Amino acid sequence: MPAPRKDVIAKYLERYAEPEAAFGRRLKRRTDHVVVIPAQDETPSFLKGFQNALSAVRARGNRVLCIIVVNATDAHAAGVHARNESLLSTLKAHAQAVPLHGPDETPCWYSETDGFDLVVLDRNGKGHRLPRHEGVGLARKIGCDLALVALRAGWCRAQLIHMTDCDVRLPTDYFDVRPPESSAAMVYAFVHEPCGQPAIDEAHACYEAYLRYYILGLRYAGSGYDFHTIGSCIATQPATYAGVRGVPKRQAGEDFYLLNKIAKLGPIHTVVGSPITIRARTSLRVPFGTGRATHEIAQNVDAYRIYDPRIFEFLKVWLAALVAFDDAPSARAYDTVCRRASATLGSSDRDRLATALSAIDAPKALSEAAAQSKVIGVRRKWTYDWFDAFRTLKFLHALRDAGLVDVPWRQAIANAPFCRSVNLSGAATEVKKTEAFDICRQLARLEER
Repeated sequence: MPAPRKDVIAKYLERYAEPEAAFGRRLKRRTDHVVVIPAQDETPSFLKGFQNALSAVRARGNRVLCIIVVNATDAHAAGVHARNESLLSTLKAHAQAVPLHGPDETPCWYSETDGFDLVVLDRNGKGHRLPRHEGVGLARKIGCDLALVALRAGWCRAQLIHMTDCDVRLPTDYFDVRPPESSAAMVYAFVHEPCGQPAIDEAHACYEAYLRYYILGLRYAGSGYDFHTIGSCIATQPATYAGVRGVPKRQAGEDFYLLNKIAKLGPIHTVVGSPITIRARTSLRVPFGTGRATHEIAQNVDAYRIYDPRIFEFLKVWLAALVAFDDAPSARAYDTVCRRASATLGSSDRDRLATALSAIDAPKALSEAAAQSKVIGVRRKWTYDWFDAFRTLKFLHALRDAGLVDVPWRQAIANAPFCRSVNLSGAATEVKKTEAFDICRQLARLEER
């Protein structure tokens, strides 16, 4: 990983950290690892999902700092606030928690338990709730900022700031990860665990299949952003976290935008180890994401559609053509790249590509960037940063709008060249005979290659 700017952590803490970060200096005991968990409308039973990982650390004579941010907004129903309050009461009673906060600060409690330390923040009570449009992203940021200060103050010796969610079961070797020097962040492998409700399980499997299909499609096309962006599965280097100014304070999608920024600073590696298990469930906590998608798919599983696999062929052509930008004449940079991309396409596909590129402002962006520098290394870094995970997504949507409409999910997987080793027939009627979770397992094995 490229060396961060001098004392990037100090700069971040001075300018961008949340006020709750100060609690990181008030801890009472040193720890070896840290994990941040936003919690909303949960029961204390979620802690069972962390026990295996915590016990493994304790067996080595080490300790984990668990930071839980219980949160809601004023827009949430009274029932959510009440259940959050019940969760807070239970967590505060755990091992006789003591307050870390002063009169005008966010309520925060600390306790030393058998094998791990617990910090609980209350962003649920009146006067302390999250702004309506800064939901889980702000909750994660608060916890991670506190963790960063604990690291800075010497109370925690962790190499990584882990973040996860309440619907997971962490593997025993979760904290055993040692990031490569080149790594900016780590992403854990994951599996979804059926909950026993057939409609929800099938819907969840459909969405997991889409997530894996999407990553395999990006990898097939040659994208450098071919990693999962699931908030339950992220661990970041502290300096990298500071370098991108922390978790985006978004109501949803904060995990996607966080990793999209981090990937521009250094590689994101997938952890080689046991996967995190995520429980299948629906959720309306955020406007989009796994829980929301599962809820919507469950309404009519047979109607679920995903990207036409041909979209990834266009992405592959475009990414290959971007190499021509390295030494393209400044006045004709876009035309040079576009001509190279169009060389292997038929007339209608050339028109479709041009329409999609115009929709993401590629002609203007490439022309302006070419005028700024003729240095190959500078141009190559610019193309990687500009055509990032977000712009890739916009490009795929533009292709869809240009006529490559979504297709039934089983059909997409059956016809995708990057899924051919999945044991499925190309005929959608035959594909439907394969159980959805089995398809997910086959796609997961493809990812590991």
